[in-house]
Amino acid sequence: MKRTRILLREVAAADNLLLAAWKAARGKRQRAEVQRFFARGDESIARLSADILAGVVPYSDYRSFEIHDPKRRLIHAASFPDRVLQHAIMNLAEPVFERTLVPTSYACRPGLGVHKAIAQVQANLCRFPWFGKVDIEHYFPAIDHACLKRLLARRFKGDDFLALLGRLVDSCPAAPGKGLPIGSLSSQHFANYYLDGADRFLLDHPLVCAQVRYMGSPQKTEKIVR
Repeated sequence: MKRTRILLREVAAADNLLLAAWKAARGKRQRAEVQRFFARGDESIARLSADILAGVVPYSDYRSFEIHDPKRRLIHAASFPDRVLQHAIMNLAEPVFERTLVPTSYACRPGLGVHKAIAQVQANLCRFPWFGKVDIEHYFPAIDHACLKRLLARRFKGDDFLALLGRLVDSCPAAPGKGLPIGSLSSQHFANYYLDGADRFLLDHPLVCAQVRYMGSPQKTEKIVR
């Protein structure tokens, strides 16, 4: 498997961090922490860049709250500098994940999403008389850190970058060695990639005629079978 090298200096580059900051601020410009970051924009970017190169990020400063949608979920919202960091990483890593994932995985992907997933499920239901629906209960809290890090190391190379990803994985555990924070950009991409092997297993199975996975709210997978 060909791995992609991403350098810390690429993540920490000022233009990459500025783009990440604008993405992280979208729809949140009125929040105090966002305004503080941009009030000293050059200084904030320079500090975050230095901390990336020094290996002291993420800062792991999460704010926790519950939502009901309709299930009860515990959300962990990262601080704004950590959100900028995650966008800076994904500016470089998202294209790699996109090349990896199969086209029947719809969540957290540009040009796809829940509406297209529903349309594809409906189209599959018109073609096949039977289907199976699977819900992975408490998916995000159950993700195994060691397994996820092994999967990431199969896709990326560069000790410093993999160490940064490892610290991000470990930054907000639900239990020792397990769990990703619901509400983080990096968690969405990591959780999507974590199930890529399951997608491929189903698509290669001779009894599976079609398959759709949506992980958005973020816990459902759906498999359409004969």
